[in-house]
Amino acid sequence: MPPLNIHPSLLAAMDDFYGVDRVMEDPVPLQAFGQKSKVIGKKKMKILYVTFFQYPHTGGLSHYITSIQKGFEQLGHEVDVFAPNQMSSLQLEKWIPQAAYEARSFMRSRYGIVNEKIVKNLSFLHVFELFLKEKDLDTYDIIHAQDLFAIFILGHLNQTLQKPLLFTPHGFFTKSRLKFNKMQKGSIEEAYFTRLEMDGISASTEIVMIADSFRPNLKDFGARDDRMTTVHTGIDFTPIPPRTHENIILTSVSRLSPRKGHGILLEALAMIREHLANVEVWIVGDGVMKETLMKQAEKLDLYNVIFFGKRHDIPEILSMSDIYVLATVNDNFPLSVMEAMFSRQAVISTTCGGIPEMVRHEETGILCEPGNVKELAEAIKRFIINNEERDAFGKAAETFAQKHLTSKVMTGKIEQIYQMYAD
Repeated sequence: MPPLNIHPSLLAAMDDFYGVDRVMEDPVPLQAFGQKSKVIGKKKMKILYVTFFQYPHTGGLSHYITSIQKGFEQLGHEVDVFAPNQMSSLQLEKWIPQAAYEARSFMRSRYGIVNEKIVKNLSFLHVFELFLKEKDLDTYDIIHAQDLFAIFILGHLNQTLQKPLLFTPHGFFTKSRLKFNKMQKGSIEEAYFTRLEMDGISASTEIVMIADSFRPNLKDFGARDDRMTTVHTGIDFTPIPPRTHENIILTSVSRLSPRKGHGILLEALAMIREHLANVEVWIVGDGVMKETLMKQAEKLDLYNVIFFGKRHDIPEILSMSDIYVLATVNDNFPLSVMEAMFSRQAVISTTCGGIPEMVRHEETGILCEPGNVKELAEAIKRFIINNEERDAFGKAAETFAQKHLTSKVMTGKIEQIYQMYAD
């Protein structure tokens, strides 16, 4: 394995944080390449998607990559996906530990302190970059990074390749971790990962956002308005026709993590317990909050709440459901809400992230302020007691999803962007 390579911008960020005198000048900002041109006819393209995370995997990122890959292949384009699980056993089992050893030694020698999160990131960045260098990247017409680490690596490689390099962020690493106290404000981690995000953004020819709510955060990291385009995520989801049932069924499908707001949902249900006599509440998903939530439901005497655990029959579950609730306190463009809309659910969610861009308040669903238990309780009560309104909102949600949130619509819009750079 070649010796560990720490990119100058990351080295500068660490040196500045620890107060180490630098002999080198400030790193030269990364350049973006590719100019938009008028599309004359459609060119068949060779497209590459790159992610720093495992693929295929569960979750929105994996669904997104699968959906656009399938969509572009159906349009006749050639598509490849590169991900870390394609690396060799030598790279995974030998090179990464070796790179981590070198990173640890470097930090200890230069700063007198070791940060294991940075060591881990440096080692993976180094080896994944070596993996990508083995590929014929210059044969692709379009390269599209799907996370900040991929765009950072590709941004550096692209200083030589000079290809159209696009970036779709699916979240904000640094800001999210600061918000949920997974990273301390003013820490070396904030300095390091902020620099990493800024590098990737500066190297992006175009940023394709899954929701326009990403724009302010991207601008904070240096993105330009004229290099950002919103293309809402679309999915291939075949709903099962609604099934008749006696009780009203309220469903929430998501990972059981603190930010998804299940505890807030349970509190809201307890506020309107007198309206729950003919209501079943299905909590679908698994996660670290499961035991806590089950105890909370028991303490609140919510015996109509059923915890289903992880399931693979979501279309069937939604076909029996009437109301869908995602009480999330931090989200981007959640897949589960889209699936609920396709399934003709009366949707209740929050104003987090890009949710208001798919759930139009008082048109295709009801939106509450994140964490507002009273608002959530009133919205749930409203859909329980008003059958006609519940049905009308469900139909409006389905109509909107079929028109705006399909994989075909998403792929078509992204293809228009690619064609402008492919000539």
